[in-house]
This record gives sequence, C-alpha cells and structure tokens, in this order.
Amino acid sequence: MKKLVFWAMMTLGVISLQSCDKEDDNNLQISAGLQEAFDARYPHASRVDWERTGEFYEAEFTENGGEHKAWFTFEGVWVMTEYDIPFTRLPQAVQDAFAAGTYASWRVDDVDKIEKSDMSVVYIIEVESGTQEYELTYLEDGTLIRENTEWSEHLPVAPDQLSSVKELVKEMYPQASILDIEEEKGNIEVEIRDGGRQKEVYFKLTDGKPVWMHTSYEVERYEIKNLPEAVQQALQALSGSGMEVDDIDFFETPQGNYYRVEVEDWDVDKYVYVAENGEMLQMRLKNHV
Repeated sequence: MKKLVFWAMMTLGVISLQSCDKEDDNNLQISAGLQEAFDARYPHASRVDWERTGEFYEAEFTENGGEHKAWFTFEGVWVMTEYDIPFTRLPQAVQDAFAAGTYASWRVDDVDKIEKSDMSVVYIIEVESGTQEYELTYLEDGTLIRENTEWSEHLPVAPDQLSSVKELVKEMYPQASILDIEEEKGNIEVEIRDGGRQKEVYFKLTDGKPVWMHTSYEVERYEIKNLPEAVQQALQALSGSGMEVDDIDFFETPQGNYYRVEVEDWDVDKYVYVAENGEMLQMRLKNHV
C-alpha cells in the first residue's frame, strides 16, 4: 500500500516533506521539477529544510560551511539566494567603502550576499553600536545604496508584481537603471540610478498590484544653493531657531512634492517637512515616523 501511495505521488510530480514552514504547513509538498532545479543549482547542499513563504518555496541549507537560503517558484524557477558570508569574503571595494564610512567603528554582526534573478548582486552588512542597529546595502563596486535603521528579513518580490514594478519604473524614469528591488514592510522598494543620481522609488500593494507612493533622493550640500528661494529661507529659519540641519531629502508624490529636513534640536533628532513654496508642513521625531 505504501508503494502505491509513493508512486501515485511521483506520478503527480510531487514529493512530500515533513517541515515546519512559515504558514504552519506540516505537510509541505514541492514539485519534482523544483527539487531537480534546486539540486542542479546547489549540488553540494546538505541539511535542506523547505518552507513556504507567500508565493515562494524557501530552502534553508548548508553548503561550503555556510548557512544559506534560496527562493524558488513552485515550478522550480530560481528567484533569489541569500548567502551568509564572512566579512573577509566581501569584495574589496565593499570592504574599503565600509572602512571609510560612518559605521566603520561599529560592531559587524552579520554579512550577507544576495543574488536575484536579473538584478545586481548586493551585499548587506548588519552593524550595531549600543542600542542602535543599522543595515547597510552595497553594490559590488562599493556604492552604498541603502541605510536601514533596523535589521530586516529579505524577501523576493512576487514575479507578477516584479514585472509590473519594472514597467512602472521604466515609464516614470525611462533613462534609469534599476539597481535593486525588494519587499519592504509589505511594500516594494526600488533603488534606481537616474541621470547620475541615486533614487528610491516606493510602491504600496493595493489588491496585490503596485501603486506608486513616492520617490526620494538626497539633496547634496552643494545643491542647497540651487533650491527654491523659499525653501532656502525656511532652512535659514530652522538654523536661526537653534536647530542644526543635518540631511535633506526631496520627495516626489502623487499629491505634491516636499523636502524632508533632518535637524538636531537640543540633541533630539527630528524631521521637518517643507513644501516647495517654503511652507513648513509639520515636524516629527525622527524615530516616530
């Protein structure tokens, strides 16, 4: 009887695995095609544990002494792999950029290499200092493309959503090159390089479809003199009130554009939102945005 059940499952092209996945499915099934795709890509993998994560099947496995994760579609199409690597295996350009950066003196807690289908390879360094934590994402050439104030799990974007996001970005920024796309707290964050400037494009998911929320980029110090006169006056007013202006980011949104100004007010970090006409829209504590 057991043989009949086994051959029936093989006929359906499905293998049953005993696993505890993220959807509490204790009888996770993967297709024979998926198993073959995984074995072909990671022939020396051991201690493989499958889970289902949203639309993907995630394999946690050990290979070459490291613990890694790979995501595939049910049909066996590879989507993304996260490799746990030592700091010394980072590209030299990334090591040099980190050593010359703001967080060089912070403790390195973890380092990951992430490969995605049709995307640039990125490297993530998790650092901490006291109670502060940052997650730094670098391109292979050492370019820092993302600074997150908290560590997060990295998940691939669903294929249909990924295709839609790429089309939307191409329509909005036809000359831009896409550096990275990832899920961010249920939304989608896209890093692009447009006209020599690095930008972050955010989409929210509405009924499973991406809808543009905003695009932002950092205003460099030398660019402040080229900002609208009303905005420059607002910045001067902030400085005159005793606040120290640190960073400025410009936001484009469907409702209108504005500047987010990070200030230090009596050792308290705050965000001041300034409209293009110089009107101060609101002020918030940085850690409560």
